[in-house]
Amino acid sequence: MTKSGYIGSYTKKEGKGIYRFVLDESKAAIEKVETGFEIEASTYLARKNQFLYAITKEGERCGIASFRVENDGELVLLNKCLDSVEGTGCYISVSDDGEYLFEAVYGAGIIRLYELDSATGEVVSLIEELKHNYKTGPHERQDHPHVHYAHQTPDKKFVAACDLGTDRIVSYSFNENGYDVAAISEFEAGFGPRHIEFHENGKFAYVVHEIANKVSVTQYVNGHFEEIANYSTLPEEFKGESKLAGVHLSHDQHYLYISNRGHDSIAVFAVNEKGDELEFVEIVPSGDEFPRDFNITEDDNYLVCAHQEGKYKVTVFERHPESGKLSLTDGQHHAAEGVCVIFD
Repeated sequence: MTKSGYIGSYTKKEGKGIYRFVLDESKAAIEKVETGFEIEASTYLARKNQFLYAITKEGERCGIASFRVENDGELVLLNKCLDSVEGTGCYISVSDDGEYLFEAVYGAGIIRLYELDSATGEVVSLIEELKHNYKTGPHERQDHPHVHYAHQTPDKKFVAACDLGTDRIVSYSFNENGYDVAAISEFEAGFGPRHIEFHENGKFAYVVHEIANKVSVTQYVNGHFEEIANYSTLPEEFKGESKLAGVHLSHDQHYLYISNRGHDSIAVFAVNEKGDELEFVEIVPSGDEFPRDFNITEDDNYLVCAHQEGKYKVTVFERHPESGKLSLTDGQHHAAEGVCVIFD
């Protein structure tokens, strides 16, 4: 049996933009990696039904490209909305109803809101481009706001935006007129919140902090995130440079996986039944350099990881459902500058 997916990439060196890969589960290995669509700076992807959305730019103009995914996985370009000159994004997601797209822009410290046509898949317009203006943290990388994530909350009331530069999560309500601030949650100075993974019960969320290399277990209530505890994603004896990156829960909600760039590893934590506590399981090498993102197959049997640097390997891990542990099974294929992994 095979599963297919896409890898988004930088295009600063050898990256092509969007790659398509096929995973052969019978061999626990990647069957092939090919260029899915050559497009500039497609550093994050989002899938909604038969449509795929990608960050892109042309010269100074930045925004989103939309595609229709054909039955054979081919991508057909629908349109582009390049209505900003404030820099390319680093994260995108689509609202549950398919009518809005949220984009986080790290460099400029802004969050964008787009209108989508849920029937055709096209990006209709850029509704708003909102700049963060909060007190920054003490770390040298927190020179100004850096929005790194924007995603709808499980209650579907808000979009939560992680600001690495200001140690905050800002929750917004949104509509056809734009964003309105609904709640602000602050974390310890210098932590640098990057991404959020929500438990399926909607009551707890796991906030990963890029600068501190920690994950916070938080209670989520009506746009607010309150920290319960935090855990390091690195070995205690490690003293080198590392930057936390991707985070994903297994679909059974029993294990949390977090990638470390620099230490070049994936940390594994067990999640208790309630969702409010983590227990360390293991940290395993990712198989190459700078593992910015990975993803887990829907059946929870395999994890596929892309690498932004080194040999750009696409590594495959067999996942052991009972223990959550990972075993490296493949690393023969490559996706240059790969930084985002999604499955069909």
